[in-house]
Amino acid sequence: MTGFACTEAKEENKVQEVIKSSEYLSEAQPNFLGRHIIAEFFQADFDALNDAPKLEAAMEEAAKAAGASVLSSHKHFFEPHGVSAVIIIQESNLCIHTWPEFGYAAADFFTCGDTVNPWKSFEYLKNFLKAAKFNCMELQRGSTELINNPSLMKESVVRGESLPKDSKLQKIAEATEAKMSNFPSEKRRSKFQKTVVAKNKWWGNVLWLDDVLNVQERDEFVYHEMISHVPMMTHPDPKRVLIVGGGDGGVATEVLKHACLEKVTIVEIEEELVNGAKKLNEETFADPRLNLIIGNAAEYVKEQKEDSFDVIIVDYTFESD
Repeated sequence: MTGFACTEAKEENKVQEVIKSSEYLSEAQPNFLGRHIIAEFFQADFDALNDAPKLEAAMEEAAKAAGASVLSSHKHFFEPHGVSAVIIIQESNLCIHTWPEFGYAAADFFTCGDTVNPWKSFEYLKNFLKAAKFNCMELQRGSTELINNPSLMKESVVRGESLPKDSKLQKIAEATEAKMSNFPSEKRRSKFQKTVVAKNKWWGNVLWLDDVLNVQERDEFVYHEMISHVPMMTHPDPKRVLIVGGGDGGVATEVLKHACLEKVTIVEIEEELVNGAKKLNEETFADPRLNLIIGNAAEYVKEQKEDSFDVIIVDYTFESD
């Protein structure tokens, strides 16, 4: 592991020093087949991280900036946000994965031969992402000495850390994490699923179920308004409403906006989901018109009289066969 570089993006002179010195690295260290830069970008631009076509194009340009020959590329957008992109070059590959909700991206620049400089790819991508901070490291891959003399090699497994302990950048990363409040603030696990409640700089309060983003404050209304107000408006005087599922409280929030409502009942089987959601939606769960039942909705409905509710809303995901 050589050529370690760990700095702040604002210290542009240091970046240029690393890039300039790296131009001579291959000539000074001819006994390696490839160069591998592992990079992390922090506080990067959300749109740059989340626009798959533009990010793919930027990765191609980054490869060209290094002097590489692009052979092909592939990208994938993860709904609602996040991108993976891979650029295949004649000299190996470049790849990236982004977490726009955290303002973070992890990238690899791997090249072989002495005509390509991966640090120029790093510089191009850093500027495209508008990353305020970054952490990077260069490894020399494929020691010809070990390839020709495998008996010299000692097998080992090393578990690396994102940042050196007690380093300046470690303190910066911790301060950034505290400021942005992007990381999970509470985790819960039941026999049904894992629930994570957090606060995000861009999306506000967020709720994950089994590592899948389920609800985010910024745009939850797109779903909850539609599923709630349409059935409510079809009834002339909806006083009693049953919500099957809906433990996050989003549907109940919208239903409670109707002045004619006397009582809304939520039947949710996942208690830990409700406990997490209460922290995000305290006002809704504190409303005296709300009746919360933790249990099996199918069994509950069987026990009710036919005219028990004016409107029934099913906020539940059915798995297809």
